[in-house]
Amino acid sequence: MRTIAALALVAAANAATEMESAFMSYISSFEKSYPTIEEFNHRFEQFARNHANIETHNASGAFTFTLGHNQFSDWTEEEYKAILTYTPVDTTEMEFEDFDANEINGAIDWRSKGAVQSIKDQGQCGSCWAFSTMSAMESSHKIKSGKLLSLSEQQLVDCSTRNHGCNGGNASLAFSYLSSKAAMSESSYPYTHRNGTCKWSSNNTGVVSTSHSYVTSNSPSAMKSALANQPLSVAIEADKSVFQSYKSGIFNSTACGTSLDHATNVVGWGSSAGTDYWIMRNSWGTSWGE
Repeated sequence: MRTIAALALVAAANAATEMESAFMSYISSFEKSYPTIEEFNHRFEQFARNHANIETHNASGAFTFTLGHNQFSDWTEEEYKAILTYTPVDTTEMEFEDFDANEINGAIDWRSKGAVQSIKDQGQCGSCWAFSTMSAMESSHKIKSGKLLSLSEQQLVDCSTRNHGCNGGNASLAFSYLSSKAAMSESSYPYTHRNGTCKWSSNNTGVVSTSHSYVTSNSPSAMKSALANQPLSVAIEADKSVFQSYKSGIFNSTACGTSLDHATNVVGWGSSAGTDYWIMRNSWGTSWGE
């Protein structure tokens, strides 16, 4: 009995040591620092929870995608959900456009056409809606002018007053704002990760939103048809841990639903082994996803 108990203690100690080692490696890789031992222990608890979920998922072999660590691995669930601040627009404001399925000429990836900016990071500001808006504007302008600009998300955070800055918003309202106020460049109005005072200037890019419309709901063919013209601003449900820790592969989890809380972009679609997939551009930096 004592021998069994001793073995159990050794196993528990080894498991703890492995977890601690993984956490120290994580701290080093993501350049994390914690001001107090209490904060260190608190973050270790969050990391251990997410690490266990990642290990279990990847060992199951039941999915076509893998999970991995990113900047969220030491966050609480409340902290993570605080950045998911997409606000659905009033349905009476929606204008739907009919997209002809005959326009679908096969898979498309706007990245390969140089029409998608490099990945940006919204940080701990609930400004996904601003990044989704400006990404769509950048791509549309590139397709029409040949120039890929980097536009200012901070302008929308500070100046699109029908939205709520780091506390949430909607791309449709942001497009409406950009119909009267031209976009400023990222370099002239850099991102600060927090709410600020509007500093819009008439010395800007001259890029405005001439129109925007909605793709028919629950219609992959309409979405593919719309993508033939340009990348899209989209809203998804992203409040599940399996999405929080997504690393690579075709995301086929049924955990995520239709309670929309996060704005991103779809920049193409493709097919692999008979499975169609969307190509999504997120605003969570390069450690999340592929």
